[in-house]
Amino acid sequence: MERRRLLGLVALGLSSGCLGALPNATGPRNPPEAPAGEPRNTPEVPPVRISDFDFESTDDGRLRVFGEVVNDAGSERVATVRVRIVVGGSESIRDADVTVPSGETASFSVEFDAQYGDFAKNGELDVSLV
Repeated sequence: MERRRLLGLVALGLSSGCLGALPNATGPRNPPEAPAGEPRNTPEVPPVRISDFDFESTDDGRLRVFGEVVNDAGSERVATVRVRIVVGGSESIRDADVTVPSGETASFSVEFDAQYGDFAKNGELDVSLV
């Protein structure tokens, strides 16, 4: 009987440190202030930018990349979208000029000679404005 009581007390003693209190939050509740004399700068969103893009197969099985360019500037802009793909170590680049009215979006689309299936297996894609 003494043995059980001793084991119970040992178990209680060992677990009391673990169950003594609930864990508290760590770290600051608010983000730190900017250093004196160096205000924080949030990155500006460019007025003309690619809002989204995707790719698909054409009817004959080639790769087609398409998307939209948004213009938040106060005037109409002409943007050049550069689409670069790499398939099997071979790089291809296509450019598309897009005229985007102020406050609107415009679509772009480029087709490549590369087969969609080859690209989907192990291709790379980069879409940017130049």
